[in-house]
Amino acid sequence: MKVLHVIPSVAVAHGGPTRAMAEIERALGSRGIACTTLTTNEGLPDGSVPLGKPVATEFATRLYFPAVTRFYKASPGLARWLAGNVSQFDIVHVHALFSMPPLAAAYFARRAGVPYIVRPLGVLSPYGMRQRRPLLKQLSFALIERRLVESASAVHFTSNAEQAEAKSLHLRCKGVVIPLGIEVAAVPPQRRLAEGKFRLLYLARIDPKKNVEGLLRAVAMLAPEYPGLLLRIAGDGPADYVERLKALATELAIAGRVEWLGYVDGDRKTAAFADAHAYILTSYSENFGISVVEALAQGLPCIVSDQVAIWPDIESAKAGVAVRTDPKSIAAGIRAVLENGNGYPAMATAAHRLAASSFSNATMGERLEALYRDLVRGH
Repeated sequence: MKVLHVIPSVAVAHGGPTRAMAEIERALGSRGIACTTLTTNEGLPDGSVPLGKPVATEFATRLYFPAVTRFYKASPGLARWLAGNVSQFDIVHVHALFSMPPLAAAYFARRAGVPYIVRPLGVLSPYGMRQRRPLLKQLSFALIERRLVESASAVHFTSNAEQAEAKSLHLRCKGVVIPLGIEVAAVPPQRRLAEGKFRLLYLARIDPKKNVEGLLRAVAMLAPEYPGLLLRIAGDGPADYVERLKALATELAIAGRVEWLGYVDGDRKTAAFADAHAYILTSYSENFGISVVEALAQGLPCIVSDQVAIWPDIESAKAGVAVRTDPKSIAAGIRAVLENGNGYPAMATAAHRLAASSFSNATMGERLEALYRDLVRGH
């Protein structure tokens, strides 16, 4: 089976979607499915990838075309390639909306009679529709994206919550929920709370959606009570926004309680997980949260907001705590894990078990392949 994935960008700056694309390639490639990923060079350093030429990776072939605009990521070269090559594939899997590459992929797939799937990346939620040019989004959705979604052979949601939120738009579409996955080690790390220390890890893009302000205010509430509490923030974002967050930490008198690690990957990322006692993500909206799953796989109890789509799974598995997005609730969630001395090892074990059972690459790959084969047969 030959599958074409189309995504506007795979730049590191885009965080979760970029990581998820790599894991989808891995999961499908491991099952013997030939994957080609078509994208642009938006957000990548100049000259870092060859343009218009196949680039072989371990599990897929990637093709990068120049984006002539940052907004909408318009790429005439990508569109021309689709027009001439999309018919060679059994199925097209489109990742994202409100940009030119997904629109072109859907159009040329439909014209060539190739079934296509849309993964909307959470933008169909009320929060997603309100952010970044909301009026333009509403107009574009009415004129373009609604038809793109409703004409798809399937819409790939990554959580039940994402699918439920999209229903507010009254879409007539075939929704399928397949959670994202990652590689999960067979044996979980052994974790225990250290006496007098509690290292809390935030590892994600630094963006207003992530509610880092609320997290900093929660830490400030707890600081007098817990002198061993340390928040480590791993990730990058717009320099001016990061500086405002650092200024807020100083204003709250917790600058000495916050470590800013910047972007981490590879060994530094592994070390950040290994050094933590809990992971925290208190976003205003997350259609999935792949960084949360990474933490679960490392046996880290997770403190997440009730706007992170997989919070019911975490609470049900007793793998962490769900909180609201206000600082007082966030502080209560941190305290619940911090003071759970005897129950902490069981929570850590439950975190790893949840990742292995529900969010592994093996599970995701199996379900995606089954979906592809069903759609190809039906088409």
